Amino acid sequence: SKLSKSITILLDDLQWIDPASLTFCRALFQSTKSNKNVFLVLCSRESEVQTQDKSEVHDWLQSLSGSTLETIRLTNLNPEDVNNLVSDSLRTWPRLTRSLSAILHGKSLGNPFFLRQTMEMLCRGGYLHYSLGERKWKWDLDEISDLRLDDNVVSLLTREMTKLPDELLVGLKAASCIGYCIPQTVVDILSKHLEMDLFGVLTSLVQRSYLAGVGSALYRFTHDRIYQAAYELMSEKQRREDHMKFGLAICSYVLDNCENNYDMMFVGVNQINRGGPEVLADSCRRVMISQLNLNAGKRALLLTDFSSALSFFGHGIKFLNPDHWDVKYHLTLNLFTAAAESACALSDAALVQSFTDVVLARSRNLDDRLPAVYFTVKSLKESRNLRLCIDCASEVLKQLGEDVSVVFNTPSKESIESLNNLLLRKMTDDSVIALGHCTQRRAEFVMRLYHELNFAFFVYDPTCLLGICFRMVSLTIEIGSTEISATAFANYGIELIARGYSIGSRLGTLALKLAENSKYISYVIAAVKQYNSWVVEPLHAIAESHLLGFYAGKKIGDEFSSSLNYCLQIITCFLCGKDLTQLNDTFNDYIMQLLESRKKWFLPQSSIFYWLVVELIEGPNFSPHDHNPNIPSELAIVAFAATAKHHELDLLIDGSKLMRSFLFRLDMSKCADVLDRVVNATCQLRPTMIIAVFFEGLISFVMARQTAENNEWAIKGEIALAYMKRWESSKWNFKNKINLLEAEKMHFLGNFDLASQFYLQAVESSEKHKFLHELAICLELQGLFFQVRNLREKALTSLNRSVRCYKDWGANAVAERVEQYIQHHLRGC
Repeated sequence: SKLSKSITILLDDLQWIDPASLTFCRALFQSTKSNKNVFLVLCSRESEVQTQDKSEVHDWLQSLSGSTLETIRLTNLNPEDVNNLVSDSLRTWPRLTRSLSAILHGKSLGNPFFLRQTMEMLCRGGYLHYSLGERKWKWDLDEISDLRLDDNVVSLLTREMTKLPDELLVGLKAASCIGYCIPQTVVDILSKHLEMDLFGVLTSLVQRSYLAGVGSALYRFTHDRIYQAAYELMSEKQRREDHMKFGLAICSYVLDNCENNYDMMFVGVNQINRGGPEVLADSCRRVMISQLNLNAGKRALLLTDFSSALSFFGHGIKFLNPDHWDVKYHLTLNLFTAAAESACALSDAALVQSFTDVVLARSRNLDDRLPAVYFTVKSLKESRNLRLCIDCASEVLKQLGEDVSVVFNTPSKESIESLNNLLLRKMTDDSVIALGHCTQRRAEFVMRLYHELNFAFFVYDPTCLLGICFRMVSLTIEIGSTEISATAFANYGIELIARGYSIGSRLGTLALKLAENSKYISYVIAAVKQYNSWVVEPLHAIAESHLLGFYAGKKIGDEFSSSLNYCLQIITCFLCGKDLTQLNDTFNDYIMQLLESRKKWFLPQSSIFYWLVVELIEGPNFSPHDHNPNIPSELAIVAFAATAKHHELDLLIDGSKLMRSFLFRLDMSKCADVLDRVVNATCQLRPTMIIAVFFEGLISFVMARQTAENNEWAIKGEIALAYMKRWESSKWNFKNKINLLEAEKMHFLGNFDLASQFYLQAVESSEKHKFLHELAICLELQGLFFQVRNLREKALTSLNRSVRCYKDWGANAVAERVEQYIQHHLRGC
């Protein structure tokens, strides 16, 4: 929503950021990028984000340099600046402090925090003091010059901290073990454990500016260097031992008093894990800690914090005793399986394989192996290793009693109609929703595996999809509903629509109802809205639905479906004629996010449209080298589609070529042919395919008017028009396109009166239904029609209006082409 007032958000110390927070910052920056009322300030130490363990932060910050972000590098203070600071601090003339400032600059190198701490240390040591008699600050330059100071601020702080009273030193060390922020509840727990008034100690440290109170429930270190110095007061061995002691104390308190206090549980388990298994020899306690990590990891999974979950499960495995598979089989199995799930959610295929290999080698039966196998299949799918994904899933399905040779083939027409009649006549939506929940664990995994195969075959061999969906729906009716059943009805409805069954739309609506509040809601929105709802809903509404699907996926941690929805939302906005300049930025940001996160699921699809948008703005002779070199070129995408046998990607590529050929009047006689593949195919249909047929129809009628071999082109145009009329019930999306094809047909046949009527209807429908880009096309073709009929003024009016619409859309290169046509063919008349 639009903000009525401006807001500034400061994100400091990004060098300490964790993976979950980095994900949040990316989303925050993306969502506020185009909002002029939001001002973001990001602060980090450049040298520290360039380290290997912070490379992801560095890459993200580097990627922002090409956007609206302005980079300001703060260097250390120069000698003049240091003198101004010292002069101002001591209320003394700059000429009198210049010698002192020169020494301080030499010792601090102009680091502001180091300089401040050095001056405070000189005051405490009496080297810099205020004379009440003379009412001014005094110092001995020789003493200060000869004084040996530490070469960095952390060493200086550490040395100063060692002079604190023992009780304050113990409290400072304990606070640094907990972290940069120390909750009040932790203070209460550690007070009992340390048998001291830790609250009073921390209050004293606040007075000495080491800590600051944040409200009444939190303490924090006043600077990360102070936190670092306090932590380095202890040896590595002492740190580990304190982490373990504090962690056990916190976890013991949580288990005894507030089991559902997950925040405190996370604090306690993290403390234990920082201590590490080397500190703990007690085998019983090690088992207990493994169980605590399992519980914490499961909670993190529910919160979709997959990085933390994986860390908990990994530490749980480390704390297991050497004989864990024999003595603690179920705990071990659960830890390895949950670790595979977390790694899968993070798209780390190699890590998934490492965990599942252990489970497959040590598990006792097929039922124990099923979850690990499922995460293997899912990981293979998301990493696009589709052949291996299909083979792995097929093998397990056979072990579960499924005849995949039958399922992967298209069911007979009689079988389809029998199932459809059951759903139409004997089962209402309410009765399907009220189906009992499936209690067969193996059947549930069968459904999950088929769901993963649905995407794999969508890319690899779409002819298998109907059989899989048919089996999933049949299985749901037979054994009861599962969470995955919603995807079965969604995909079956899509397949039926492609084959002309009207029940398909109803199944899409039913799927959305079944998916409510389930973890598959984002996927179902993507599938139903893109491949089903376009038959009855405006594309503009579908774009909004995909945005909701994107947020729904983010909320439940379904990154794959969330990203799919976002990609489809941008593409659908393009089909709606949204502003190309804004779409150019949105596509670029989305693609860069895919590249940064190494999740290249929909990189080819989004890149195709990105380059098409760039070409519409800049023209067909633009240089890809002037744009982001990391984005795959069209040639690279074509090669990938050919290698991967990605049928839908082939159609997207050829569809974009058709649009480009028509809008720039390139050699249309050699443009790609999608008509036969779409009209005669029984594949899943989506708006991009219908739009491709529309442009091929326009090209066919234009070529029919221009060539002697016009019969062949006219026949293609007729086929395209007849196919478009199959969807004329969706008046919002297709009425203007059908009218324009009718106008072009009548223009070719010489029926100018009907042609004139259809052009007018196409213009009015495009304007009414808010397809700005298609309004520009209608006006251009209408203008050319008027020119042929020697209606010069009408031709100029339509063509000039077309230019304005192309410019409003953002297609400046297309507008320039039409302007040149007007200049050459009409201005000189």
